[in-house]
Amino acid sequence: MSSMITPSQKMHSNVNPLPSSRNNDGDNRILFMLKVIFGTPIPYLFILYSVALLTSMSGMEFGAWGIALLTLIYIILDLPSKNREFRFFSLGTDLSLLGLLVVIGLGLYLNSPDADFVKELGSLRWIILLYLFSYSFSLFPGLNKLFYIIIGLGFIIGCYAIFQHFTGMDLRYEWGLRENSAVTPAPFTDSSVFQSVGLMSHHLTYGYLFSMVFCFPLAALMLNRHRSPVFRGFLVLTIFAIGLSLLWTYGRGVWISTGCAILFMAAYVSRKALFGILILGIIVLGTLYSSNPGFRERLDSIWASNYTSNTDRQDLWRANIEMLSDYPWIGIGWNQNEHRIFEYYEKLGIQNTFGGHAHNSYLQILATTGILGFAFFMMFIIGFLLLTHRLWSDIPKSHYWHKVFVLGALGSQISLHTGGLTQWNFGDAEVNHFFIFILAIIAYMAERYSIGVVPDDHSL
Repeated sequence: MSSMITPSQKMHSNVNPLPSSRNNDGDNRILFMLKVIFGTPIPYLFILYSVALLTSMSGMEFGAWGIALLTLIYIILDLPSKNREFRFFSLGTDLSLLGLLVVIGLGLYLNSPDADFVKELGSLRWIILLYLFSYSFSLFPGLNKLFYIIIGLGFIIGCYAIFQHFTGMDLRYEWGLRENSAVTPAPFTDSSVFQSVGLMSHHLTYGYLFSMVFCFPLAALMLNRHRSPVFRGFLVLTIFAIGLSLLWTYGRGVWISTGCAILFMAAYVSRKALFGILILGIIVLGTLYSSNPGFRERLDSIWASNYTSNTDRQDLWRANIEMLSDYPWIGIGWNQNEHRIFEYYEKLGIQNTFGGHAHNSYLQILATTGILGFAFFMMFIIGFLLLTHRLWSDIPKSHYWHKVFVLGALGSQISLHTGGLTQWNFGDAEVNHFFIFILAIIAYMAERYSIGVVPDDHSL
């Protein structure tokens, strides 16, 4: 029988040194045809998913689970192959994720037996996506085109979010695509402008999501060497558009997390870049504080003891700390703090009708999974930060785009983890999708570079 190449093998032939990438399953035409059928849509679903990451929660779910399901089928079909195309690899945080799952299961079973186990464990499906995305990238390379889409679309949506700031218009509502407008007035006295939400449903969802998106055009500009003026100009415009839209979310946590991400990224590039960013940041902050009353009021409110948003968070934090005190080792049960918050308000004598999650990623994990779960969660996030740091050192300077991906991924992680000090942003589905997408890319790139099969910065 003649030699046949699967879609994955064709795309991956320039980077995969394994025999499976050079040989084929020509002795089994049925198996080959099934792999063609299930493998061909995956690269197109990745393109859809990269668009949906910035635009649509339903698109994210459709794209993510389409990719995951087809990848799983593809791997199963590959298992009986004489020359396997796929090989399993560790993400480096496997034990911490397993430990977190065990603690969550025990916490729900022992401390919240009435909880909806299927629903709560289903909220951990991001772990499945993390693995299957990583494996799918190894079978179907094409990271560059996905980031071209994300950066280009980020510019367009950033411009739209600026338009929202001045007009208060949500075109989805105007065109009958939403029942209610997601755009709300800016939260300061005598406001005549609005909070940017882009195509998301809340300004903080947009803020934390696009704070991560912002890191990639910024990384491309920071690392830019000998590129065309047109390309540099586009990056500057993209950074400016997304940056202004983040400023006009008026999310204080978004401002802080984006600022921290920028500083970390600059520190990785050079001392000169860090010093320049610090000087520029001081000038911009000073100018905004002195000339923009709305910005000044929002910035001052960070430390205001009588500010409603601050007192609401303080009440939530007190209640969640009390939950941790009652269930110190494995927590009150995954997501169960939201259901029992008013019980703890009454216990502590707190008069407040504002409930929900802990509005702090770390306190949320502590209250719902205890000290053990928190330890595994921190091992997970620190493990990926260390993996990103090692990957940055491993990639040669000549691999421009791969350096961009890693520096942007570093900034994205710093942004999310810093923002987690004032918001349960890890639990925000849209934000979580983009974050897991980034981690899967880091895991995949680390595996490729560890076996030395990356000839250039367009081969992954």
